[in-house]
Formats: sequence, structure tokens, C-alpha cells
Amino acid sequence: MIKFRLSLPMQLALIFLLFGILWILLSDLLSMNIAHNSLSFLSRVQTYKGVIFMFIGAIFIFIVSRRIILRQQALQQELNDERIRYKNELGLEVFNAQERERKKIGEELHDNINQLLGVVKLYIEHAQVNPAAQEEMLKKSAEYLKQVINEIRGLSKTLVSPMLKDLGLIESINELIDSIRKIRNIHIDIHKDGFSEEVLTDIQKLMVYRITQEQLNNILKHSEAEHVDIAFSRKGTEIHLTIEDDGVGFDTKNVKSGLGLKNIRHRLELFNGKMKIISTPQHGCKLEAMFEVKA
Repeated sequence: MIKFRLSLPMQLALIFLLFGILWILLSDLLSMNIAHNSLSFLSRVQTYKGVIFMFIGAIFIFIVSRRIILRQQALQQELNDERIRYKNELGLEVFNAQERERKKIGEELHDNINQLLGVVKLYIEHAQVNPAAQEEMLKKSAEYLKQVINEIRGLSKTLVSPMLKDLGLIESINELIDSIRKIRNIHIDIHKDGFSEEVLTDIQKLMVYRITQEQLNNILKHSEAEHVDIAFSRKGTEIHLTIEDDGVGFDTKNVKSGLGLKNIRHRLELFNGKMKIISTPQHGCKLEAMFEVKA
């Protein structure tokens, strides 16, 4: 059953109209009974009746307007409180994300780079006291140092923003895909349907890159996917980014958004964008991101 509800202005107009009609009918009837066909007295009654009506109408408008203003002020205060709460939550999430990133960097430095440098140190020390094995030790040290350089290069790519101005958005994403293919056997395709990255500002390009990077990390960690499609399209002044995989998927009703999806949503909100996740168990996952650009 469809429920029909009048807007507040319409309700007020109908109430005032009903009150006016009743006032005219009842006051005219009362005036006629009091006047006893005296036209002069009836004229004065009509004048007083009009003044009283205006007075009552002014009181009615004042009371209703005051209630509306107080209600609007209360709603505005609720909105301000909600904005403050959201900013506080966002700040806390950013802080926690930074702490997780610092912890991750510390683990990478300790577990990989620190251990490799420790081995190099041992080889060099052994070469200093054993001239016969010096050449072999130095050769192994050079190999481990090469691994250290690769580890640092890979770590720096995750921390330092890509040179989007030099490479461009699509080329930067292609480099990201190439680095993923070196460590994971996964097929990733990029599709561009009427899309040109020239319509994006530098900060928007960085946002799109980070969203793509974040979602690809989510796919690598959780999806067990073998194929990923990344699609860019433009519809009027709206840019659409779709990232779809053929992984295990999940039930969106029972799974809460992780930090990665929250990061994506927050990045889009900076540009009045929005995000939608479509997924079911064993049928992959599809992320749709949309935001506005200048016409």
C-alpha cells in the first residue's frame, strides 16, 4: 500500500485554510445573530472580526515559524555533530592506518633487509680473515646486496607516489601490474572506453592510482583470483572506474568493509564520489567507483 504524505508547507497551508473557512462561516453566523439586522453594528463587528482574525493569524504564523526554525537549528546541530564525529572517526582510521604502515615497514626492514645486510656483514668479515675465500665471499656479498637493493626498491614503490606527471596514469598502473606479475601468476587487463586521462587533475590521477593499488592488494590477499579486469569509462562529467575479479567473492551482507575499502571510500568522498561493491560467494568481486570531473 502506497502511503501519501503531505509536505510541511502544504500541511500548514491546509491548516490555515481550514481555520480561515471555519472562522468566516462561524463568525458570520454569530455576527448575524448578534447584530439583529443592524447594518452599522454588523459593519463594526465585521471590522473587529477582521482585526481579530489577523491577530490570531499573526500568532499562528509566529508559533509555527518559531517551531520550524527551532527544528531546523536542531537538525543543523545534529548534522554538525555528525560531521565532527565522522571527522574524528576518519582521523582515527588514518592514524591507525599510518601505524599499520609503520609496523609493516618495520617488519620488512627487520625480516628481509636487516637479515640480508647481516649476512653480507658476515661474508665481509669472513673475507677479511680468510684471504683464500675472499673472492667467493665478496661475490656472495654482491649478490645479497643486489637483493637488498631490489627489496628497498620494491618497498619504496609502495611508499613514494608514482611519477604520474612523467609516466601518466595508465602507464603508472601498467608498471604496477608488471610488478605484480613478477610475484604472482595473475592475468590483469586494462580497458579504456572513451576515457582520456587528460580530463583528470594531478590529484585525481593520484587518487585513481591509489584506489587501483588498494583494490589490487585486496584481490591478491583475499580473492584467489586468476583474472582481473580494470575498466575506465566516462559518462558526461562522471568518471567510472571498475575493477572486477574472478575470485572466491564474499557475502557483502555478512562481511564488514575492511580498512582497504574504507580507504577507497574516503578517497572518493574528497571528490564527492561514491563506491559500490558487488560480490557473492564463488562469483568474484566487482568494485565500482564514480566521481565528477569538470565538463
